[in-house]
Amino acid sequence: MNKILIMGPQGAGKGTQAEILAKELNIPAISMGALLRDEIAGGSEKGLEAKSYIDGGTLVPDDLALSIIQERLTKSDAANGWILDGFPRILKQADLFLESVEPTHAILLEITDDQSVERLSGRVQCNKCRCGFQLKYVPPKENDKCDHCDGNLVRRSDDVPEVIRQRLEIYHTETEPVADKFEGMGILYRVDGSGNVEEVAEKVKKIFE
Repeated sequence: MNKILIMGPQGAGKGTQAEILAKELNIPAISMGALLRDEIAGGSEKGLEAKSYIDGGTLVPDDLALSIIQERLTKSDAANGWILDGFPRILKQADLFLESVEPTHAILLEITDDQSVERLSGRVQCNKCRCGFQLKYVPPKENDKCDHCDGNLVRRSDDVPEVIRQRLEIYHTETEPVADKFEGMGILYRVDGSGNVEEVAEKVKKIFE
């Protein structure tokens, strides 16, 4: 049973590669961000609690985020495995996570800071279904329209070089130690994420051959 974490800096293509691998292995790709949005949109007790923190401008507490993840991992579609993107991001979260979950693989997509800035500077997202595109690497059929619905494509306000580099500093300081922890456990797989989507997907696929 594959219990996979997918990691990497902003713009590494974690969500895209998670979706591709999920189809290959026939298991769900679970995004922490999407999971929180779904909980909030569904009006669940945990979703409303998470919303209260987000609306107040604070981070969702680790124990609440973990509780939402644990509940999702018990659903029937995850009975034979799963891929999780976006958690854990810091060592404290990793320690909490490992108390109840035993991942089999942690895939680290590696790109340079300059590549991250280039990719994120060209990133757009549908304002309705939240599907993401990259204008150079994963372009939409029409520049300002979503391929999957009739939504408009917009840029995130924080996808500007100065802010991206600030976020990368946080990644290097807080998330890279999580990867080091998984490497010490013998479950980390480093993948060069600098190629196009198909090239990176082939490298990821080889881990499971």
